[in-house]
Amino acid sequence: MKVPAIVRRALFALSAVAAAVVAAALLVNYVVMPIMVRQGDLVPAPDLAGRSLVEARRVAEEAGLGIRVSAEQPDPEIPAGAIVEQKPGPGVDVKRGRSMAVVVSAGLDLKVIPPLSGLTARQAQLDAEAAGFAVSRVGEVHTDRIERGRVVGTMPRSGSIMPAGSGIVMVVSLGPRPLPLVMPSLVGRTPEEARMIAEELGLVVRSVRYDRARSDVLRDVVVVQEPVAGARVVEGNGVTLRVGKG
Repeated sequence: MKVPAIVRRALFALSAVAAAVVAAALLVNYVVMPIMVRQGDLVPAPDLAGRSLVEARRVAEEAGLGIRVSAEQPDPEIPAGAIVEQKPGPGVDVKRGRSMAVVVSAGLDLKVIPPLSGLTARQAQLDAEAAGFAVSRVGEVHTDRIERGRVVGTMPRSGSIMPAGSGIVMVVSLGPRPLPLVMPSLVGRTPEEARMIAEELGLVVRSVRYDRARSDVLRDVVVVQEPVAGARVVEGNGVTLRVGKG
């Protein structure tokens, strides 16, 4: 039996409508709904930096998230027990119910200044740096107790508790204080004799200058000295000589 044309057109239209309905249902079921569900499950991560761990947990729970402490690290500015870092960062979308990893401050990294007295200056510096400190300044002092070149003490002293990286002052011995001497007369001595006498007393001839001699007697001998004879000097002082020449 032949189907009239009008009926065929009606059936075709109904088939097209049915196909459109099925396609729409599939689109909603497999595309629209998953997107809507995913968007509904995502929340922005709150900013937890600087908050105490208790407060951070409360803020995270209000956002539908949890907290997991991944590490502790010293921090010179953030108090112990407060949040230093978080992952994911503030504002990043996180699936509801997930936990954020946080790093908690352990506060200042405190160290104990090691015993350095009696060590050589070089060894004391190495020990101080190994303990987490820096030698910010070196002072020197005369003392009969500690050998020259060895550490007398530190400021702050050994055993003090300080933040890691702090600078300490190291005081090094110069040995016993030199005894005062009386400068001998070097006038009339040859430069070699004058130098030998000065060095025997622990003095240092720093300059020898030659001037034209006023007479033959004053040739090749010291005519002027500094310090002058009779002056108070100590070991290590410098001496200046003027010698006559022809």
